[in-house]
Amino acid sequence: MTRSQAQIAMSYAPGQHFTFEGAAGACQAIPSPNATPARLDPTTRVQIEMRINEAARAWFDKAIACRQNDTNAPPPFADFCVEVSLLDSTRTQYSFRPQVFTYLRPDRMGYLPRPTTLICSECGLIEATDNPRQMGERLSALSQACAHPKRPNDPTRCSWGQLDVIFAHWSGSWKAASPNMTVYDQASRRPIKRYAVCGKCGTRQFVLNKDQVALSNWSFSCANCGTKHPDPWIEKCDETLGRIAATIGSGGNIVGEASMEKINYAASSAYFVKSDTFITFPENSGIEALEPGQAHLLADVIERIVGLEGPPLSDAEVAAQLVSRDRPVEAREFDEILQGLQLATDNQNTAVANLMINMKAERLSIWQRAGWLTRNSALPAHILAKLQERHEWTGKYDPFRLLVEHEALSKTKLRGEIVGGRASYVDFTNPDEWLVTPNSPQRATMISTAEQAKTFLGVERAGLISKFDLCKFSYGFSRVGNGPKIHKHGRMMPVRLNLFPRVHVAQETLHPVYVLEQSNEAFYFKLDEALVRAWLSQAALGCVDIGFLAEYPDNFAAAMLGSAGVMSGYLEEHDRESNPTIYTMTYALLHSYSHYIMQGIQQFSGLDLGSIGEYLFPCDLGFVVYRNGMTLDLGDLSALWRNHHEAFLSYLRNFPTSLGCNLGNLCMTKGGACPDCIMIPEVICLTANKYLSRSTLIGRGRPDFIVGEEQIRGYLQFALDHARSKQ
Repeated sequence: MTRSQAQIAMSYAPGQHFTFEGAAGACQAIPSPNATPARLDPTTRVQIEMRINEAARAWFDKAIACRQNDTNAPPPFADFCVEVSLLDSTRTQYSFRPQVFTYLRPDRMGYLPRPTTLICSECGLIEATDNPRQMGERLSALSQACAHPKRPNDPTRCSWGQLDVIFAHWSGSWKAASPNMTVYDQASRRPIKRYAVCGKCGTRQFVLNKDQVALSNWSFSCANCGTKHPDPWIEKCDETLGRIAATIGSGGNIVGEASMEKINYAASSAYFVKSDTFITFPENSGIEALEPGQAHLLADVIERIVGLEGPPLSDAEVAAQLVSRDRPVEAREFDEILQGLQLATDNQNTAVANLMINMKAERLSIWQRAGWLTRNSALPAHILAKLQERHEWTGKYDPFRLLVEHEALSKTKLRGEIVGGRASYVDFTNPDEWLVTPNSPQRATMISTAEQAKTFLGVERAGLISKFDLCKFSYGFSRVGNGPKIHKHGRMMPVRLNLFPRVHVAQETLHPVYVLEQSNEAFYFKLDEALVRAWLSQAALGCVDIGFLAEYPDNFAAAMLGSAGVMSGYLEEHDRESNPTIYTMTYALLHSYSHYIMQGIQQFSGLDLGSIGEYLFPCDLGFVVYRNGMTLDLGDLSALWRNHHEAFLSYLRNFPTSLGCNLGNLCMTKGGACPDCIMIPEVICLTANKYLSRSTLIGRGRPDFIVGEEQIRGYLQFALDHARSKQ
């Protein structure tokens, strides 16, 4: 079949069921050993490993603790929480080993016909087969002679196909549905397969009664005598049942842990692919401090970015630290450099002195990266404590990571250097020849329109990034639940994070990770810091830590780091009301504004919301909205600005109408975010539509994730009043 690489990595990822065009049969995707190996930069590979590790560890911690408040339920097994390849040799503790993965381009994917249960759409007769080979052989036989006892040897009215119902379990296992079911044998204390037999006539042929809409009401009847099968249509997970069998007492009732869910194989809850997206940067772009083993560098990097640098180490402190870390060779070399520098200075030999100064700086940099030198931190204690516990944040929400990434983006893209004949960044108030004809009246008009719109929209900087480099990868899946735990049968169940099935690579079998790298156009926006401070300071909002803004009047990033609270991978903290803080409200403002921009792009570019992505930099008050696609970049965003910038900006400025909502008061009283205004499909949203509120932009309500009842004023209202005051 022909599919795009993005589709293969996501919609046809290993374990996913799908149907060919024309309903020509149901299949399940399996990894192909013929997929092209991905050639990744070392930095990109390290970033992928870090993100898989962060996601898997967070998943394991949540899943293993899902019953910590339930004293009547046994704790879950570790290998019911994550794939065994993510556990240590005892299979009890989480352990990440990057060597179990192989990185592939999603250009090849295998498949097998599954599920293998056959059903006749004319009479409802069920034929259960165990594998695709048996299914093919049985289909050939059924085409020659009908198996129904009421019309033997007459295949003319038969219409055989695959039953579209499967049984799925939160462990990741699934089974083709049939009258034959797995049961627990009390005598042998193990699961066994029981074949359905009519209690009246003894036949093993059954028809499926689908006259009820709900799957739970479907039943089987004997094809020969019509007797209804007395047992409920249920199924058990063999692996789970085998593991919990030892805990089932004699005559005891089997708990629901092994019970599988009856579901259509194409339903969304049957399969959830696990993936992530991040910005890729070249080496020496400044993100090295985020790599494993470089944590000792991060404090200095954050100090420099935020502007809270302390004094450098004195020569005496350098020498003392080298000695204390048992580096006698380096200590002796440093002493020789100091002596050489002193001698050159005494002799007024400027050339040699400069050489020694450069050598000293180079050595200090090398030793610091190696961890042999540690500068005294100038970060305030409350920020330093959060930096040391940053592992609690999920990577895409980690404020320290996002600070470093924005700094790298500024260094590699936002300077507007010429790359491949085109500027890497073009400000809308200084458009290049790709956006408008140079020295033309249209250019002057475009600049004037953009400058005025920026003022009225509260935007300090806006422009086009011509090549926004991203890496998207998929590495595993879950079934029944998209998160690490789910409530079933009266108790919390761990949902297993499954890696993709192993594939042969050379002499090994490894878990594939499907990697896509894209470089598409993007819009970059940065909000006006003074206006954001004014918006956060309004009494109606009631930020409990507003004092950080006064403590750092000229350093918004420092105030944000002081306010930042943990944002976990599943944003559980969002699901309960909390006090408003400057960090959460700024994040919600940027996120809501980002969705507003995405809605405008959809209106004028021809791109649908599913092909647009977002990236937020809360401490820098910036966000990027980019074209999220692996097909040829046709310059949609350039064309939008070139042809429709006036209409686009007019749409954004007319926020009373463009941010209107047909659900009206219902939406507003629930926080001002619904599918009719600024929500987008959850699968493409950075936060699955959390930390969103139209009221952050236009007021008239209050975000539903913060405490309080008073309506707030929107940021765009502040911007409008400020712009009018300057006229």
